[in-house]
Amino acid sequence: MIPRGLVGLGLDTLDQSTREIREALSLYTDQAALPSLVHCTQGKDRTGLICALVLMILDVPISAIEYDYALSDEALISEREQRLIEIREIGLTDEWLHCANDMIVGIQKHLNDKYGGLNAYLDGIGFGADERAKIRDLLLY
Repeated sequence: MIPRGLVGLGLDTLDQSTREIREALSLYTDQAALPSLVHCTQGKDRTGLICALVLMILDVPISAIEYDYALSDEALISEREQRLIEIREIGLTDEWLHCANDMIVGIQKHLNDKYGGLNAYLDGIGFGADERAKIRDLLLY
């Protein structure tokens, strides 16, 4: 994991965890599941990926998604020392504590280069246009 870094982890997740991504996105198609809370250990890697995909589906500008993603660094300040201990205990470097500056553009580039774009990727994992429209209907107003 270390040589590929946070962005590599995100790209590997896109490629290898398609069922889990589809299931997570599907929660946003159910009115009864909203509002929802998405989280993981630090709330920036797996959570950041799912939230970025939802925001991309909503056609939020990439610069706004990058800004939102970067806010996680500030929000994690109170947990920084404990997270550093955990990260070091499992053999990761301190860079894993922070948001990767190029995470969102890296995701977008990967989706474009490998899959032909967000919609093609989502179609390929079984999250089609109808599901994307449902997310837009429920989350945009």
